[in-house]
Amino acid sequence: MDQALEPFRQEIVDLEGVVLSDSYTPLSLILCHIQKYVCLFSVLNSIIREIHTQKVHGCKLLQCLHQNMHIGISDVKTAIEKVSHCVHIVFYKHLTSWLLYGHLDDVYNEFFIQKITDEQNTLMLIDNKDGNKAKVNADMWNYNIKIDMLPSYIRPSLAAKILTIGQTVIMFGNDPRQKKDFAISDHIETSIWGEKEYEYFRKLQSLQKRSIFNIVEFERTIDELKQCITELLWRVAVEEAQLVHQLRLVKDFFLMGRGDLFLEFIRLTAHILNKPPTHHSSRDVNLAFQMALRKMHLNDENAMDSFNFIVPIPVEETEDIEVEGTEFTEKEREDPIERRGWGMVILKYKVIWPLHLLFSPSALNDYNTLFKFLLRVKKTQIDLWNLWSEHMYYKNIDMGVIQLRNNLIFIIDNLQYYLQVDVIESQYTIMEANMKNTRNFEDVQKAHSIFLANVMSQTFLLGNSTERTNAVNKLIKLLLRLCDDFILQASMWEVGNLLLTEKEELKTLSETLESVMGWLTKTLNRVRAQPSGEHLAQLLLRLDFNRWFSKKTQTRHELSQY
Repeated sequence: MDQALEPFRQEIVDLEGVVLSDSYTPLSLILCHIQKYVCLFSVLNSIIREIHTQKVHGCKLLQCLHQNMHIGISDVKTAIEKVSHCVHIVFYKHLTSWLLYGHLDDVYNEFFIQKITDEQNTLMLIDNKDGNKAKVNADMWNYNIKIDMLPSYIRPSLAAKILTIGQTVIMFGNDPRQKKDFAISDHIETSIWGEKEYEYFRKLQSLQKRSIFNIVEFERTIDELKQCITELLWRVAVEEAQLVHQLRLVKDFFLMGRGDLFLEFIRLTAHILNKPPTHHSSRDVNLAFQMALRKMHLNDENAMDSFNFIVPIPVEETEDIEVEGTEFTEKEREDPIERRGWGMVILKYKVIWPLHLLFSPSALNDYNTLFKFLLRVKKTQIDLWNLWSEHMYYKNIDMGVIQLRNNLIFIIDNLQYYLQVDVIESQYTIMEANMKNTRNFEDVQKAHSIFLANVMSQTFLLGNSTERTNAVNKLIKLLLRLCDDFILQASMWEVGNLLLTEKEELKTLSETLESVMGWLTKTLNRVRAQPSGEHLAQLLLRLDFNRWFSKKTQTRHELSQY
């Protein structure tokens, strides 16, 4: 403000000299000289009032000044540019510290990148040189972009690049090849820039000294820093950390690429995960997992050390919340399996440095969401085939039981094939091809992000950030629950000679299946024509082959009209 008002102060001094030299100076002359500053005072007063009322500070000041800078009065524009330049000096100091050293000394939260204050910090395991496991606070993920602090002339995508560069610098500060102590210090000294550090520092200083913020040069400098980092990361991640091998492991375990392994795993853990979790459930599940690995002759020590299970004990709910408009509580509407081990199990993955940039906490959460869903489908498929195996010992089985069992097996088998082949294998092949054609780690990140997003979308699982429920996902869960109910009931029936009550139960289950499949085929038909609905058409083709379920639903609907 002092610099912006300097011309006005000089004008006052000059007028004072005029008045002292000529005591008969007319007031109109003074007003004529002062009048041109009225607009400036009005704009500055408006800015000050906005700062006070809205408590504007930090990068928000840049946005406030930017909004008032586009004015046709040159004196006002020049004054605001001077104020903006002073604020940009502080901005560039924060920016330089973050980009080159991954450090923010921002006690007043002025920068648009800020440290997350919540205590939900994800801990990742990294092996030190002595082979011991050390828990390291993933400090690189403790920073996030505050969109409300971001000036409008800096695009969110550019801000994301700035965030990524700083996170990468922090990650290289934890390079296990250079340090024994992985704890992140307040000021990270890193050799990631090498001899270019001084060059980039000079470039940022040059931008800081400019009186007017040059967004083109700013973007060019950020892109140059990002390019330097991505080339280094590609070499370290792909060649040294064996990215392709790690992705294959993630596919084999999180996405159940090794079906034989999880067939054995489900068999060994059924008696553990069929019950609510206890304090020793995690230990028992991990022991069964190791036994399954050995039985499948998987002797890859990296694979065995990289994955383990935890089965957290759910928090007891003291009250049941009744859903408005229904007579059922939320607890009654919930799938019972969600409260047992099958719904609580979590697969933990020990991320190898520097793949933390690829397997972020949010990405691992999405992988776990996929894992639970795929485990649920696989378990249901195995249980249905076990029931079929039991029925092979009976000669005279009720035809209704056979039809319902075969229909459920057909649906779950085709759902499983769709998930594993049409979605996971297909998307993984695309990702693998994209990664082979680049030497830029940013392209690798993009390919992986697209792969994970497509798999989440095409398996009808939404991200954790949204509370909306996918209609197809709800219907698939109803199908899985119907399978559980049928398996439970059929195991107690004398299938060769059903009682009247058992026949009624069978009829109810069959009608429920027809109803759910009717809704599912209608939903898939309704949205498959959309540009993003190709996968829905593929699922519909597998589940409703020759339109068998659709025709059955249509026939029942026509009969109900007479």
